[in-house]
Amino acid sequence: MMLRDGAEYFGTHFYWDADDNEYICCATWQFEKNYPDMPDYWHLKAVEVEQYNGQHSVLCIDVEEGDPIWRSVETDGCPVADLVERDYS
Repeated sequence: MMLRDGAEYFGTHFYWDADDNEYICCATWQFEKNYPDMPDYWHLKAVEVEQYNGQHSVLCIDVEEGDPIWRSVETDGCPVADLVERDYS
């Protein structure tokens, strides 16, 4: 996949809390191309919980920066296996 500078991508991340509840999240990342001798950057823009313990949420729940789920996704980093470019057209 050819990554475009400034483009946003989304992919699936998983999180388990202390009670072993499973959260399936969709994270939006922005790609920033760096100089050839420097690493590229990924900026986490948004995290939404789509499933909780296998149950689809009627409304996706936005996760705020600093929340344990956000920190876990940020630590996982990007790219993830199912990375897809976000299309705003």
